[in-house]
Amino acid sequence: MLGQSALCLVSDGDRLPDRAGSLTPATAMGSALIERLRAAGHTYDVAPA
Repeated sequence: MLGQSALCLVSDGDRLPDRAGSLTPATAMGSALIERLRAAGHTYDVAPA
């Protein structure tokens, strides 16, 4: 995840949301990061508490 986040910041700057400040990775990189993580085989499930 860290590597894909770094690649997203370097390679996909034109696709990133127009935001500034202290942001979470999902807020800072939006769908560009999600697409990279899915392409790298990452999957996530939400389970009830």
